[in-house]
Amino acid sequence: MEENTSLNPKMFVGKETIRKNIRNGLNYKSHSSISVPNVSGELFPPVSNLFVQFVETFRAAGGKYIPCTTQNMVQYLVKIAQGQQYSMLLNTSPNLGAYLDKYKVRHVNAVQLNEPVDAALFFSDVLVARSGAIGFSQPVSQYASVKNLAKDIIVVSRERCIFPDYESALEYQCKRNGQTPYPMTEFIVPTHPEEVDGKPVYTPLNPRIILMLIEEPRPESQPAPASEVQPENAPSDESQD
Repeated sequence: MEENTSLNPKMFVGKETIRKNIRNGLNYKSHSSISVPNVSGELFPPVSNLFVQFVETFRAAGGKYIPCTTQNMVQYLVKIAQGQQYSMLLNTSPNLGAYLDKYKVRHVNAVQLNEPVDAALFFSDVLVARSGAIGFSQPVSQYASVKNLAKDIIVVSRERCIFPDYESALEYQCKRNGQTPYPMTEFIVPTHPEEVDGKPVYTPLNPRIILMLIEEPRPESQPAPASEVQPENAPSDESQD
């Protein structure tokens, strides 16, 4: 018959040592002062330059950033569509339909979720600087999610739509909508794609996010910072890869 280990003297000494250490720990009084966190202050430091931080964060996450103006935005959009050889584009902006027709870019105004197209065009009214996220609202996008619609998501937005964080972005939407929150806003942060044979592969589930950001005019005495120089992935005279 096996001996009951709970009555073993060696086991009892071990347990008593543990109890003693626990009692000593509970009775120990530390003389070091405990710092009290500031619960009323800001969780993150303020963003000094919304535009620069958003662009850097967005590109680092895997997004394609194309600076443009109100004058050349349509020209750049057509150049992207032709360079990528889109066979069909989902256009959710009625104002751009006439321009797409003019330059013979094939497009539709709606698609079935199980029938994705090559690219989808959306407008975003909120961009988040800290995370590089893009917000898509139902009153603007008309879809519960922009994913599973196309392998390329082309987003048009403005520099003034950049907010430091999600809270301020949602507060703006609430004020814009008569103090009522939008039914739903989807925030998407771009991601780096998987590679096959050394080439990136984008899918409707993990699309490429191409942001055409309309910059605000600046005085000549206030040049754009270095990070605002047109990046290498901006449209050129040659077709995009």
